[in-house]
Amino acid sequence: MLTGPSGASPSAASPLTADAGRAAPTDDPGRAGQGAGAAVDGVPASDGAPTHSSPGAATGTDDQPRRGADGCAAPTALPAVDPPRTLPTTAPHVGDRLQPLPLPRLALPATSLPGLRADGGLLGDRWLGAASLAGQSHLNSGTTAQDAYQFTLSDDRSLLVAAVCDGLGSRPLTSQLGASLFAALLCEEARTVTAGRLTGDPRAVLGGVLDAACARTARLRTAGMPALTDRDLSCTAALVLLPVVGTGWATRVGDCAVMRLAGEAWETVFHRDGGPVNRVSAALPHPAPAEIAEYAPLTEESPGGCLILASDGLAEDAFGSPAVRAWLAERWSRPCDAAAMADSLRYRRRGSHDDRTALVVWSRQTRGG
Repeated sequence: MLTGPSGASPSAASPLTADAGRAAPTDDPGRAGQGAGAAVDGVPASDGAPTHSSPGAATGTDDQPRRGADGCAAPTALPAVDPPRTLPTTAPHVGDRLQPLPLPRLALPATSLPGLRADGGLLGDRWLGAASLAGQSHLNSGTTAQDAYQFTLSDDRSLLVAAVCDGLGSRPLTSQLGASLFAALLCEEARTVTAGRLTGDPRAVLGGVLDAACARTARLRTAGMPALTDRDLSCTAALVLLPVVGTGWATRVGDCAVMRLAGEAWETVFHRDGGPVNRVSAALPHPAPAEIAEYAPLTEESPGGCLILASDGLAEDAFGSPAVRAWLAERWSRPCDAAAMADSLRYRRRGSHDDRTALVVWSRQTRGG
């Protein structure tokens, strides 16, 4: 999550538009196993990341020790490290001369989120798949991922509930706590909602869930994290409630995205003005979250389609790259298990350094068994 000036405004659904010529994902097996990082759309350069390589030898020619200015032998270099074992992938790697990625560094704080999380299976009568991958910037620097997702069913099983949250980059040490906590609390508060209540006054219902989650966060922070402030837990969020039958609803605070995908046709649920996605106009916790949230109805599902909740890292790639959209449309054309969801986010795109999180709910016509 990168912060910036406000630019979001609530509106009806609008189609995604490309800003570059379409480039199909490659299936070249020679690109297998390169992992997640950066690249796309004919950009013939590296993503700016250092390569997998030895730290460098501290020896001179003919295996003689290199001497410093004082005549003493230079410190012995660390031995070369082989790249880690990984799994093959056909995820797109578009563009020439994309350099190998640096060796990933793990985050040290005990409060760090996992660098990889994935799920896939039936939730009620729908198939849900989700995955979250730490961004390359975090892997390079050894800092924690900041995205989180959560899902559940309402207590009466009339609603599927799903949330994606993204901690603000301006609070790199603590915002992951807020993202993880809010994703869980949003789903927990939405469990008491029924499809009947949602139909009656959806904005009031969703606003009530946001209010309750913020109030519980304040109580938990005061009791268990007294040294932190609300700003330390700042995150953006998207929440959807999908009934067994009828119109669902979505709400968001900040720059997380909600999208629909049918075949290769992408559509945004919340309006975007064509600029960068990661322009944060609002965040949680907030004293009046219902007043700063955007709301949108979710029309009946398209046969074979899916609904996608995404953090800004994944949404920016989908909005900005025809190749990424084509890859994701192909991968999500049928329900994915946990491993397939994780693999779907392993594409490389130049400049794509943020965390990637996608939670996908498939229509009943394409649910797995």
